[in-house]
Amino acid sequence: MILNEHEVAATLTQLTENGITFAVRSTGHNPIPKVSSVDQSGVLIDLQDIKSLSLQDDGTVQIGGGTKWGDIYTFLEDQGRSIIGARNLGVGVGGYTLGGGMTAFPNIHGLPADNVINYQVVLGNSKIVDANSKTNSDLWKTLKGGGTNFGIVTRFDIQTYPLIKTKYAVNVYDPADYVNILKATVQVQESMEMDPKIGLFVSVSAQAASVGLLYADTPAEIPKAFDPFLQLDSLLMEAVPWTDGTIKSLVNSIQYDQPSARRTQAAATTKVDLDLYIKAHELYVEANKTAVSDIFYTIQPLSRSAVQQGEEKGGNIMGIPEAPQNWWVGASSWQDASLDEKAFAEVDDLRMKVEEAAESRGLMFEFEFMNDASPIQTVLDSYGPENVKLMREVSAKYDEGKVFQTLQNGGYLLRNIK
Repeated sequence: MILNEHEVAATLTQLTENGITFAVRSTGHNPIPKVSSVDQSGVLIDLQDIKSLSLQDDGTVQIGGGTKWGDIYTFLEDQGRSIIGARNLGVGVGGYTLGGGMTAFPNIHGLPADNVINYQVVLGNSKIVDANSKTNSDLWKTLKGGGTNFGIVTRFDIQTYPLIKTKYAVNVYDPADYVNILKATVQVQESMEMDPKIGLFVSVSAQAASVGLLYADTPAEIPKAFDPFLQLDSLLMEAVPWTDGTIKSLVNSIQYDQPSARRTQAAATTKVDLDLYIKAHELYVEANKTAVSDIFYTIQPLSRSAVQQGEEKGGNIMGIPEAPQNWWVGASSWQDASLDEKAFAEVDDLRMKVEEAAESRGLMFEFEFMNDASPIQTVLDSYGPENVKLMREVSAKYDEGKVFQTLQNGGYLLRNIK
C-alpha cells in the first residue's frame, strides 16, 4: 500500500537501483495491455490509496493521484464548485488527465489537462518537484497530454469553477435511421461553434444509437440547437428524460455498468463532414457482419473554443488543430481469450478504413487521443514534430537515467517513436 509521494519516491528508488520493470496505476480504467499492468517479474506502483482532496483559497483543488472522479465531484459540489473532469464516476484522475481527458463540456473551459495548474511529480531520480507555469514550466506543458513519460504524478492541482448547472437528456434512436441521425449530429456540431455550452455524444451499436444532449446551463426551454434530434421520427426511448442538474448528476445518469469482459479501443480525429460520417457508419456496419467481438463507435465533438481555451491556459503538448472536429472512438468487448488477436485487429482495421476515407476526402487530422487509442497507435508521433522534439528534450532533462523509457512496462512512450 502506497500512501503518499514519499513512499512513491522510496519505491522508485528501490526499483531503479535493482533494474526492476514497473507499471503505474491510478484506477486501471484503460483496457490497453501493459498501460497500467506488469507481470510477476515486475512491480505495480498502485496509487489508489493516495486520495487526498483539498480546496484552496484560490479556487484550485489539490487531488491525490489515486482519487476517483466521483469522489472529486461530490467533494466540490458540496462546496458549490465544479471541475472539468471525466464522464465516468469510477475513473481515476491519473492516467485520464495525463492523456488529456475528454469531458461532457470541453468547449467551455478546455480539456481536463488544460485545467491543471500544478503537478506534484516524482522524477526518475526519485526527487519530488512541482511543475507549473512558473516552475519547471516545460515539464508542466508536456504533462498536459504527454502521458507517463516524465514522472509519476502524485498530486494534481486543478482549477475549479462556480457550480456549473446542467440540462441534459439521453435519447435512444433506431440506428437504421443513421443518415438522419448523423445529419442531426453535424447540425448540432455547427451550433456548437457558436455556443460553447453545448455538449454532445453519439454512441452507436448494432442495436441502438444513444445520443447525449447536454447543456452547461439550465434555461427554461430546451435549447433550439437540439431540435435536429428532437424532430427525428426514429426515437426508440428516452433513456434519460430532460433533467436539470449538475455535472455529477449528469455523469451519474449517462454512465452504465459494464459487465466483465476483454476490451479494446482505437481513436481517430477528423473534420466535421456528413458524407464522411455516413461512410464511417457504413464501414462500421460492414465490419460488424464478421466481427467476433461486439463493436460500437462514439462521436465525440470538439469545437474551436475547446482548443482556444487550452491555448489561453498555457497550451498543452497534444498539437490539437484549432478547428471543428470529431474524436472518433471505436471499441469492442468479448469473452474468449482465444479471440484476442482477431478482436484487437477488427477495431484497428475499422479505424484505418475510416482514416483512409477521411484522408481521401481531405478531412483527416493527425492527432490521436491517447485515452482512446489502440495498442498499435503511435500517439506521441501524432502530436507533431515540434512537440515530439520538446517531449524528448524534457525527458532528457528530467529523466537523465531514462527510467521511464527503460524500466516502465508499457504505454505510449517516447522510446516507441522511430
